[in-house]
Amino acid sequence: MKSVLRIVLFVPLALIILFFSMANRSPVKIGLDPFAANDGSAPYVEAPMFLVVLASMAIGVLAGGVSSWLSHLPVRRAAKVARAEAKKTRLEIEKLRQQALAALPSDAKASKR
Repeated sequence: MKSVLRIVLFVPLALIILFFSMANRSPVKIGLDPFAANDGSAPYVEAPMFLVVLASMAIGVLAGGVSSWLSHLPVRRAAKVARAEAKKTRLEIEKLRQQALAALPSDAKASKR
């Protein structure tokens, strides 16, 4: 089922990206100095339009993922502490249970089992 869902989602997405890339192959100049005049003296990079758009989208997705990951750090830290406390509590409960069973008289132990 997952493979069918992947095909249904990713094949059309790949076709859209392919068609977009084929339609936008002309080179564009990307200026690297925001304060330069438009006289062409500023440094620039020339790249195909589709590459600029897809790279911008990839950088945006990456930045969003990093932002989300960083914003969830306190939640993951609290969950880690809670798991450690739960494990400690389970071990303590088991230890107390063993102590309580050891403190019972021998005839009560036999009836418990």
